Amino acid sequence: MACFVLVHGAWHGGWCWTQLADRLRRTGHDVHAPTLTGLGDRRHLATPDITPDTHVLDIVNLIEANDLQDIILVGHSYGGLIITGVASRMPERLCALVYLDAVVPQVSGVSAMAQRNPERLAAFRAQLADGAFMVDPDLFEAWSDDPAIQDWLRMKCTPHPIRCLTEGVTLTGREAGVRHRHYILAARNRPSMFWQEYERVRTLDDWTTETMATKHDAMIEAPDDLAARLERMIGEVNKMADC
Repeated sequence: MACFVLVHGAWHGGWCWTQLADRLRRTGHDVHAPTLTGLGDRRHLATPDITPDTHVLDIVNLIEANDLQDIILVGHSYGGLIITGVASRMPERLCALVYLDAVVPQVSGVSAMAQRNPERLAAFRAQLADGAFMVDPDLFEAWSDDPAIQDWLRMKCTPHPIRCLTEGVTLTGREAGVRHRHYILAARNRPSMFWQEYERVRTLDDWTTETMATKHDAMIEAPDDLAARLERMIGEVNKMADC
């Protein structure tokens, strides 16, 4: 059985993985789905000082506190930034990185939106300059086209620390030590910056890729399908000598 750590994206919380985590646990897997500092049920911890590196520490501390090994680390959306930062700090603990319609950072300390979405980055920086340190969610139609899911997301989502969107994650280069990297594109989330990430990594020799016929929040729209895909991937990971 495998060990999964699931890292949510901006405005979300560990709650977004509930259905997927339940399905993986039912087949015997160890699953951890924490909520990042300042979000969800930890929104009372929000401060102007939260950056992507704060959230990397959230996951590093979880892994160390539970002595987790041979982890399949899954990041959704903004969570791709975080799982890459974790891999940069502790690649020896990880078997695979899975990017679910997610950011794949390339340069240490640089916001993923600097090239992918400069207009939105400029808007966030303007809010930061005006003294705001949290930004409200506003992309519900991109996350799902099911009105019931959209209403649920409006109820559950919380503001996100702006500096997490205007700043990049610290990378050391050690993230290259994680041999298995997989990208799952939410193909109905179009246009989006994640299509650009998918098109880039699918040409690289050390990546595998696939698509799902969902909007951005694939783990909410299609948890059974996603669970089956992750379980199929376990076989590929287990073929590797270092996992």
